[in-house]
Amino acid sequence: MKLRSFLRIIETLLPPETAMEGDRIGLLIESEVDFVTKVLLCYEVNSNAIKEASKLNCNCIISFHPLIYNPLTRITLDNKAAKYCTEIIQNKLNLFVTHTNFDTFSEGTSKILSDRLGLTFQEFLIPDAKHHNFGMGVVSKAEKAISQIELLEKVKEVCGSPLRFCDGKEKSIESIAIVGGSGSSFISQVIKKNIDAFITADLSYHKFHEAKHKLMLIDPGHYEMEQFVPYGMKKLFTSAPELSEIEFVASKICTNPVKYYSA
Repeated sequence: MKLRSFLRIIETLLPPETAMEGDRIGLLIESEVDFVTKVLLCYEVNSNAIKEASKLNCNCIISFHPLIYNPLTRITLDNKAAKYCTEIIQNKLNLFVTHTNFDTFSEGTSKILSDRLGLTFQEFLIPDAKHHNFGMGVVSKAEKAISQIELLEKVKEVCGSPLRFCDGKEKSIESIAIVGGSGSSFISQVIKKNIDAFITADLSYHKFHEAKHKLMLIDPGHYEMEQFVPYGMKKLFTSAPELSEIEFVASKICTNPVKYYSA
C-alpha cells in the first residue's frame, strides 16, 4: 500500500482533530520508501525499537509518544531525538505518531486500562463535542463496591509498579476515573463529578494535598499506565478491513527510564 493511502486510513480511524492542541502527531519522518507492508507499533522510539523494526523488515513505525516534540535546532548525536531521527532515516523507515488522538479514541489509552482492571465503562470524563465516541479520560464502575486496598492491589497487579496514593472521602469505591499519562489538570473535574477514585500519573505533592479526603488519587506511573497502548493500536488496525494487507507488530521493547528501589 502506498504510504499516503495508508496514512489517510489511519487518520480516518484516529482523526487528527481529536488530538489535544499542539500535539505533535501525524507523519514526523518520511523516508525514501513510499509504500507500507509491515508496521512496528511502539510506545516510544529509541535505538532498540528502531533496530527491532529493521530486524522485522518493517518499513514504518507508528509511535504513541512523539519523537520530535520541541523544534530541533541542529542534528547532532548528543541530542537523543536528533540521533533517533538519523537512525530512522538510515534504516529507511517512516515514522508516524498517534498520541492524544489515541488517548481520546473510544478504545484508547484510558479505556484499555479500565478493561484490564475489570471495570465497566460508563462515560468519557471529557467528551469531545464534535466527534462522537471520542473523549479524554473515562469514568468506569466496579462490578461491586470495593475497598481502597482492593483497588490498590488490583492497580498494582495490572500496572506492575509501586503506587503513590491518598485517601478519598469514601472508604468504599465504586466509581473510578482514569486518565492515562499526565492527568493532574483534570482533578477538579473529577471532584465535581463526585467520583470516588482517580487513577492518573505524574502527580505532584501539592495535588495529593488538594485531593486528600475529597478524592482517592492513585499514581501508578506514566509508562506503567500506558504500556498496553501498542497492543491497543494493533487491535484497532488489524480489525480495519481496509488495512488487511498490512502486517502490524507490537514492539517488545521497554523504553521506561524509571526504575524503583526498595531496600
